[in-house]
Amino acid sequence: MKRTIEKTVLTGFIVLLGLLGIVGVIFRRTVVGLVEDSRWVSHSHELIHLLDRLSFQIAQSEDAARGYVITQDASFLTSYRQLRDGLPSLLAELRRDTTDNSQEQQSIARLQSVIEQRFALLDQGLAVRQTQGIAGSVRFGQEHHTKELSQQIAGEIQQMKDLENRLLSERDLRENQSARRADAVVIAAVLLAMIAVAFSVILVFRDLRRRQEVERMKAEFVSIVSHELRTPLTSIRGSLGLLGSGLLGASSAKSGQMLEIAIRNTDRLIRLLNDVLEIEKLQSGKFRLRRVSCDAGELMKQAAEEMSALAHGQGVHLRVTPVSARIVADPDRLLQCLTNLLSNAIKFSDSGSEVRLTARAVVPNLRFEVRDCGRGIPREKLQSIFEPFQQVDTSDSRLRGGTGLGLPICREIVRQHGGTLGVDSELEKGSAFHFTIPLVRQTDVAEPANTDGANVETYSMDSD
Repeated sequence: MKRTIEKTVLTGFIVLLGLLGIVGVIFRRTVVGLVEDSRWVSHSHELIHLLDRLSFQIAQSEDAARGYVITQDASFLTSYRQLRDGLPSLLAELRRDTTDNSQEQQSIARLQSVIEQRFALLDQGLAVRQTQGIAGSVRFGQEHHTKELSQQIAGEIQQMKDLENRLLSERDLRENQSARRADAVVIAAVLLAMIAVAFSVILVFRDLRRRQEVERMKAEFVSIVSHELRTPLTSIRGSLGLLGSGLLGASSAKSGQMLEIAIRNTDRLIRLLNDVLEIEKLQSGKFRLRRVSCDAGELMKQAAEEMSALAHGQGVHLRVTPVSARIVADPDRLLQCLTNLLSNAIKFSDSGSEVRLTARAVVPNLRFEVRDCGRGIPREKLQSIFEPFQQVDTSDSRLRGGTGLGLPICREIVRQHGGTLGVDSELEKGSAFHFTIPLVRQTDVAEPANTDGANVETYSMDSD
């Protein structure tokens, strides 16, 4: 179910990224169009401004020429020549800025031709003024219709401005449309993101509800099946025990062997059911720890005493180094965890080897460690062994009598204490399982007085 939720969230994010990607492409195109339209609007404004400058400079030139004709003041002539000489650069700039429009290029060609004619006549009229006086200059203007050329220039410039104003109106409209599209795309992106997130949240909540329902059904199923099976199994175990004891009559050697196998398998099934109920109770939150301040050293001694018989039977030396430290824990559950880890270490150790139980302060916690000299755990199995029904070797449950639930139960007990359970292992050299439990006070730890055995209690295969 956890994977289902992860896939749902991942799918939601993929859909969200896909939608945002599509919206991003559309937004990019819209922004590019908006920038392009804005550039053309600015271009039209620049052309209109350039036409106004050209019209103003031509008018200024004509005024300077008239001023010279009337007053014959040399300063007017100088001003006229400066203004006239600046016209070609304005026309060149105008021609360069209208290369995209063939109609305007034709208008500029006509305008340049008329301007050249007009200023050629102005130059001749100024020359006549110098030789024939003001009357000759006036006659010259009337004969050559210079006023008509000025009107024609003004008409050409106004025609170009009208055309550019029409283009400006169209470009303004496109710019506004692009801006509205950009706003719409942004709003659409926000809405899509909100919809995608909402959809993902809905899917997650739906999967969570399904998970809760499945967990509830699983808990009910496990509870019902376990209880229903445990009662007949207990009865069967009692009956098999009576048969095996001979109270109901002697049996043959073959029958006795079969009874031992049946008793052993029945015991294993009962342990499995008990472990299943135990881990279900821990994981469902139905069980609450009884936290009290207790002495870690005493719990370590009790765990070693309980496991001494198993160690004796396996031919394993059990060495425990008690540490006097006050911890906050449920003593029964912590003792269960210690005995479980010791039991595993003893079962997977060779005869004559040693299993050690130690503890040391790792402020603000106390770190317990159970170390053996067994076969070790492969690297790829270091995490999976903490999952239910997972063992290093599938034959372990048959050969060692384990259910595959001991480590998950230990991990859940340690987790509810606020600690962590881990393992360090090396093949053919052994494993070290360790977990942490909070100390009552950070300074409330007394390490062993020495390491030469003075403060060490040892339980070995020779212990009574």
